[in-house]
Amino acid sequence: MEKKKRIQPIRPFERYRELDLGAQLADLKLTFYQQSLLLTALIDLLIEKGTITREDLTQLVKSLDRELSYQLEEKRRTERFDPDEPFHPDDK
Repeated sequence: MEKKKRIQPIRPFERYRELDLGAQLADLKLTFYQQSLLLTALIDLLIEKGTITREDLTQLVKSLDRELSYQLEEKRRTERFDPDEPFHPDDK
């Protein structure tokens, strides 16, 4: 007769860590929403005041994207970047 595998109970600390992680994700989602809302309002205001045009903003965004992509590619080539390796900001 086959033995049934017992389900291991989740320890309270592990459950707390899961709940804490969920709360952190919810906080990040709210922060991202608030920052996106503020950024949209600022961009609209700058365009409305004539400080910048949508075309200028689009060119700037594309330029920054190219520059950051280039820097990331350089980092990958020079440091043998491993996308599966955990990121540690203090590593040099």
